[in-house]
Amino acid sequence: MGVGLGFDVSMWPLVVITMPPVTTPDDIEYMQRCYEHVFTSPVRHALIVDTTSIVRVPDATLRRQMKAFEDSRRPIIRQKNIGSAIIIQNTVVRGAYTALRWISPQPAPNKAFPTVEAAARWCVQGIEEDGQIVPIAAYTLAGLAGNTAVG
Repeated sequence: MGVGLGFDVSMWPLVVITMPPVTTPDDIEYMQRCYEHVFTSPVRHALIVDTTSIVRVPDATLRRQMKAFEDSRRPIIRQKNIGSAIIIQNTVVRGAYTALRWISPQPAPNKAFPTVEAAARWCVQGIEEDGQIVPIAAYTLAGLAGNTAVG
């Protein structure tokens, strides 16, 4: 069985995960394997998780599996992740996610946005502040196509 999850590193150090409409155990396993490769890089990264295509929230078993993975990697996430942006279009759900993050903070900065462009702007800013070169494609995703690579 294939995976529907996308894990795009073509704009490194910006990573974009595109969640599938329905997440399967194979998707979670694939995502975790991809993360392990990202963690081995000497370069810090920023992450966008695009949830806009989700039609069914992952079940409790998959959510526990994702949480266990995250909990087991907190030190490396803190060290390697500049920040993670999650795209949640629904205002109420986005607010609830933000409140949850106040109660249960992530090991690296984490913020919810209504659009890919807004999430990418925040990530690009973090990459710049980290002193890294931002790929033109990342500027384009952020709606900042006129900017040049810096770092």
